[in-house]
Amino acid sequence: MQAGPGAKGASMLLRAAGLPFRLIKSTALGTAYLRLAGLAKSRMKTARQLVHPQTTLTWKISVDSIVETGLPSSGQYGVNSLLVRALTRPDDDSLKVTMLNALTALHMAADDPRVTHLDVRVVPAAGTRNRPVSLGLGFAQAQELREAVQTFNLKKAEQYESGNWGSSFTIDSFDDQLTYYFASAFNKIVVQPTGQLPLTGISWTLPYYKKLLDKVGIEVQTGSRMEYNSASAPFTESDIPDKHKDNGMSILYSLNDIFLRTIAHSRASSIAALRTETADKNKDPYQFAQECVYTAMTQHGPYIDAQMAKRIGLITDVGGTFFDDEGYKVGKCTRIGAYVKARRQEIERESHGTPVLNAILDRLTQLVRGQAAANMAKLLRVYRSQDRVTVGVVYLHGSIERGGEKGANLVCKSIIAAAKDPEVLSIVIRVDSAGGDFVASSAIASAVLMAQTKYGKPVIASYGNTATSGAYLATAYCGGIFANSSTLTGGIGVSSTRPVVTKRFTDLFELGIRQFNLTGPSTNWFELEGEKLEAFKSFVDNTYGWFIADVARGRQMSQEEVESVAQGQVFTGLQARGNKVVDKLGVFADALETAAQSGYENRANSLHYMTGHYLQLAIASTKTEYAAETDPILKDGKYRVPSEVDPRVGTKVRAVFTDELTQAIFDRSYLDMLDDPTYKYKADITKNIRIKEFSTPATSTSGFLSLIAKLVGGDLVREAVASALRQERDSLASTLSAVEQPRAEADIMNIK
Repeated sequence: MQAGPGAKGASMLLRAAGLPFRLIKSTALGTAYLRLAGLAKSRMKTARQLVHPQTTLTWKISVDSIVETGLPSSGQYGVNSLLVRALTRPDDDSLKVTMLNALTALHMAADDPRVTHLDVRVVPAAGTRNRPVSLGLGFAQAQELREAVQTFNLKKAEQYESGNWGSSFTIDSFDDQLTYYFASAFNKIVVQPTGQLPLTGISWTLPYYKKLLDKVGIEVQTGSRMEYNSASAPFTESDIPDKHKDNGMSILYSLNDIFLRTIAHSRASSIAALRTETADKNKDPYQFAQECVYTAMTQHGPYIDAQMAKRIGLITDVGGTFFDDEGYKVGKCTRIGAYVKARRQEIERESHGTPVLNAILDRLTQLVRGQAAANMAKLLRVYRSQDRVTVGVVYLHGSIERGGEKGANLVCKSIIAAAKDPEVLSIVIRVDSAGGDFVASSAIASAVLMAQTKYGKPVIASYGNTATSGAYLATAYCGGIFANSSTLTGGIGVSSTRPVVTKRFTDLFELGIRQFNLTGPSTNWFELEGEKLEAFKSFVDNTYGWFIADVARGRQMSQEEVESVAQGQVFTGLQARGNKVVDKLGVFADALETAAQSGYENRANSLHYMTGHYLQLAIASTKTEYAAETDPILKDGKYRVPSEVDPRVGTKVRAVFTDELTQAIFDRSYLDMLDDPTYKYKADITKNIRIKEFSTPATSTSGFLSLIAKLVGGDLVREAVASALRQERDSLASTLSAVEQPRAEADIMNIK
């Protein structure tokens, strides 16, 4: 039967409608979409997998695979970047894990009896040449990870008999000693027979350029405050000044002591087992291990081959390689990234809230009537899940500048965004920076102060490898500062350098310079003299004074106390703890737990205020509904209902006011119930803390390419979710306005 013209038209329309889909499938965009969809499906499947008994936690590491934050920088949102990564997906992406996830996974696995073994392998980075086979981390970061491995070992030793658990580390050869520092915490260390261990201890090399600059005719005018500030010394000195040498050697002694002691402590049993001399056998195992490690560093390092390392006891086995899949892999193997996702999902399913608090909130909702009840129900949703506290994390990395991808303006926006977020109850600033621009550092310090005073959010600092100079100023107002013992911090001082091109330079390169101005020399072609030189020195002095004053206010110290630890001195975290430069020695997880606990207590204070507020509403609503003589009256400090009332009305009132829980609300004895250890919140990074990271916003891309980029990257979905969350936040904000909380009270959390 021949189709009519109408049928032909419909058929053509259908084929035309299918063209875009077929086109998308055949283009790079379609390939990227299918690739992303497959990855999302695979990741969801992995996250749904349960952790089985006798699980081995596996972790492959390459240089740069451990990162501080998984959030992309603004450049990573570009169209080309999104398409290329979607199509190619570098192999190293599968190895990437954040420091926080790695630490959390190790602590979770330590507490999880189903995980019996930990297998870590360091492998070459994919697609690169001449890159070290290394962790690619600093001293403090390696220390954080090794402490988590030690915790894993200690808890597994409590959970299982010897031989039923283990931790192993495999590498072909150590390219740096900090990778061995991390490896030394494992029970089993396997190195390829031809590998080596370059163990030498911590050292620095400092170049000085003054003689070279003199030869080419460049003079550096500098203003450094004070005598220990070494930032400009390489350009103004031909050798290290005595004060700088004293400070540097103090740091080196402290770092090497930490390095030696921690390795010896971890390897003591394996080193002691190899003792042959009778005199050595009588020594304390830890003391003997220290002597052996020190001898290896001073007499053999960096030329310690695998065979020698095994004889000494620094490693346990020779022969394994990074491509050998044998090892401690027992039962089900789970990668560290998949494990932390699956375990978090399990914990979420196990979460049901704190019973006593939930009962109090439910009863308050029942007691309050009308619109007030509806408003209260919205507001108390924020407080419902008391067994979870959300902590906002902001990263301060690299040189501190006023602008740029990681500029101070964006760091400040991230801090304030976290402070305004109704889900976030406290903030942690993770720092790994040697400082930078003074104005930018001061701006970040102001944002930290605002988050605490205006928005009532506790702010805690966690120092990584380095937090000196401007980075220390930026976090001086934090309510608490945590550092590792090997962190470098302090550096309270300022330095300003001004290179000047002299006549020798112009003669050497046959340059002719003429400057025209009305106010005197203002460029680097001329040396400052007279009043301008004095103004330059005064500017440096004033900046140093502001630095000291800000630190004194933030740390709640006198200016004399700050001056005694200032003058540009740098300390290790261990030294800084002794002179109040930092508050506590602790890792990233410790800072998060302290912040979560502080946020919880702030929230509890807010809840106490709100119950009092709604208690008044409850009494007022009852007064409206029932006769005045049925209102609860205060007797002996407790609210009671008079017995001489109409039975019908009295029954209703007693049903509302006379049960034990309601009585507890009215006489505020519920506060004691919340302080009961059975129900009291104790922050634990593995169980009851949610992390919400705040980073720099993406740069915008206009037009059709912007839409493609958003589709491929999934930004449209994220924007829809963010819009819904903003609506909920606005609803909560309007509810709080109705409650009219006294903003002046520091212990009341102001949610906006």
